[in-house]
Amino acid sequence: MVHVHHPLPRSEVHRERYILDRARGLRVLHVGAADAPYTWDALANGTWLHSKLSAVAGECLGVDIDEPTVARLRQERGITNLRVANCETLDPADVGTFDLVVAGEVIEHLDNPGLFLDGVRRVVSPTGHLLITTINAFCLRRLVRIPTHIESVHPDHTYYFSHRTLSTLVERHGFAFVEGHGYRVADRSFGMVGLVEGLAGLISPNLLQGLVHLYRPVVSE
Repeated sequence: MVHVHHPLPRSEVHRERYILDRARGLRVLHVGAADAPYTWDALANGTWLHSKLSAVAGECLGVDIDEPTVARLRQERGITNLRVANCETLDPADVGTFDLVVAGEVIEHLDNPGLFLDGVRRVVSPTGHLLITTINAFCLRRLVRIPTHIESVHPDHTYYFSHRTLSTLVERHGFAFVEGHGYRVADRSFGMVGLVEGLAGLISPNLLQGLVHLYRPVVSE
């Protein structure tokens, strides 16, 4: 098997600012909006992304498969722009169509990311975009643990992606790559995590914690 060398992005972005700038004034579908089990801490400290997206988007709908969390958000916080849905079976008859679909730290949790991308392709408008953020398979913080025979991973993660493997997957499901960047852990500027992320940023943005990718649907003529 001959391996092909692919150029990598050379830029770093602030994950949240990038998402909010892209969403401003648009009709947005926020996938995995509840963000359990971190929902209540994020609400308490003002970092819940769905609130911020709702504030800047022209219209924002959040979908999440976690029915108890969605119900509690509605009942206790009066948040009405949330709906229970399986992101692997999205359909415009159920949710409508959108200018931007935001999938932040979602794709690495799925059983079938291909089905998810097919669903997104159905609900994104022909001139819209899909924005994916996910953990980086080649994150320096992850790699430095390997010699100690330790893998540090969220218990619900099923995939690791690199820039190229992510774009290959998404392109197979009807999208074209627009741009990609690296992002670092935003809330841990001190301690060992901050030091390693800082070192990674000095070497290459492609060694940072996460990937930010933007895609557009391929529209057949």
